[in-house]
Amino acid sequence: MNKTKKDKDNTKVKNNKRPLSYKKESFSLICEKVIIDHESANKSSVDYYFCKAIIAREKELYHIERQAALSILEFNNTPLTPLIQSVIEQDQRYKYSEKCSAIFSNMNKSISENPYIFIVKAFISSAKKQQHASYFNCFMGISASFNKHPPYFDIQNVKNNSLLDFFEKTHRLLLSNRNQYRTLEKLTQFLTLRLQEETSQSLLFFESYFSLNKNPQFSIKVARKYLDAPNLSVVGDSYLNSLAVNTGRAAIRLSDIEEASFWLDYIDDEENAKEIRQAIAKIESKIGKRKQHPLNPEGTGSIALNNIPTTTLIILCAFIDSCGDDWGLKTLELSGKYIFPSEILTERLFQTLAVSGLIKMSTSSFNALNDSSLNQFNEILWSTKFHVNIIGVADTKLVALPALLEELNSRSNKEEGAWEVRRLITIGYFYKTLEYYLDIIDENWAKAFSLNQSTTHRIDVSTLSARDLAYIARSSIRYTAGKHSMGSTTGTKHTCNTLIGSINRYFDWIDEGSFTYNAFERSKNYPVLASERLLQQIAGFTPEDIYNLPPLPQKTGCT
Repeated sequence: MNKTKKDKDNTKVKNNKRPLSYKKESFSLICEKVIIDHESANKSSVDYYFCKAIIAREKELYHIERQAALSILEFNNTPLTPLIQSVIEQDQRYKYSEKCSAIFSNMNKSISENPYIFIVKAFISSAKKQQHASYFNCFMGISASFNKHPPYFDIQNVKNNSLLDFFEKTHRLLLSNRNQYRTLEKLTQFLTLRLQEETSQSLLFFESYFSLNKNPQFSIKVARKYLDAPNLSVVGDSYLNSLAVNTGRAAIRLSDIEEASFWLDYIDDEENAKEIRQAIAKIESKIGKRKQHPLNPEGTGSIALNNIPTTTLIILCAFIDSCGDDWGLKTLELSGKYIFPSEILTERLFQTLAVSGLIKMSTSSFNALNDSSLNQFNEILWSTKFHVNIIGVADTKLVALPALLEELNSRSNKEEGAWEVRRLITIGYFYKTLEYYLDIIDENWAKAFSLNQSTTHRIDVSTLSARDLAYIARSSIRYTAGKHSMGSTTGTKHTCNTLIGSINRYFDWIDEGSFTYNAFERSKNYPVLASERLLQQIAGFTPEDIYNLPPLPQKTGCT
């Protein structure tokens, strides 16, 4: 049916009609009315705190905003009021300012379970980032302007479960800004202290995290509690993988293999799991090396006195005489200088006593050694306090030395043992002279010099007197130093080989019978060594005889 012109005109008029408009009410004015009503009646409610926070934001009274917004936490787990429900649904009857809209837009994204906590979170997250910490400081009652003006925030009115929910929903605002980690740490400590046994997985995670470096043992203890704590995350987020990695690393730093292995089962990503497994393997290797270390006191039983060889017993008496203390032995650094002629011999004999278990370091001293020090035998022997480890012999010089001398004097072979120790002292004078003259030569070759095995053997089996051996050492060094100064040697290695060659030539002359014995006798000013005093006491050897005269050939079967 065709429309007439009149019909078309009526249709046009109808289409041009607009919906009736109405004037929107300012939400800020509504809030002002709510505040006036409540303050005139001297009452408070969640609507009052909400409106008070809104108006404070509008007027940039941020300390009042914080106290009002946080007071909303008192009403957690209570039904939403019609006013707040209308804001959440962004009722079109209201006109919202830009500042209000910033708050409400955050609510829209967040509202679910525990809506009042999400409302408080909306206030915090819509504030400037630098103001986030101020909110949490106010929550803890430590901000500079805290409760100077009403409304006053009282955390006593907030239930513990609401405090835990608040932490769960808001802590990530601090976590997203590394500059706020200190605030997060303070918040964690504050709630942990306040809530005592009431806790959650997130709170325990950060309690453990912030203790990792300060107190790793405590951090591990807290991490264990995490496994039985409730997870309050609405979306099921969990810190378990991060907790396992952090705690596994802390256990590794403490060399706690069992604890590290326990947390390995909770690590989801293979990269971190591989790191922990490799670290565990390294610790196991280190522990194995420590257990097998010759100076490890664990498993070293005390030695029976009658099982100690006589020569070794004399050597032990010399060390106790010189280094003995009220408890254990003083370190060789302090008291080891005048026991045997040279540092090389002193260290060698002291190491023999330590490795055989006659003396041992304490377990705490051994465990205090770092891994890099384990192979530094000389440093350990000279700087560590050792203890007498003999059945029935007290670890004090006053008791131990008389007991050991009594045992020594009762043995029928003490003279043979004395001759063997005399031979060691004689050899020691060679090393003493070598050490002395090399030490005063300020050249690289002198610092780098060491005897080879074959030359060391010729010295150790020698029956020459101490004065002849000292002469060989002194003359060989003088010869080598002269060659080096004239440029007849090239480089450190060549000079060191020249010295070794010179020492061996002297021994060759001795073997050929062409050695000229023209060394000086013992000086009257030379100090008497502890070992020499002991030999004079048990065998009648004078220090002059020990130095000037050859020792008997090496004895065998001395027990």
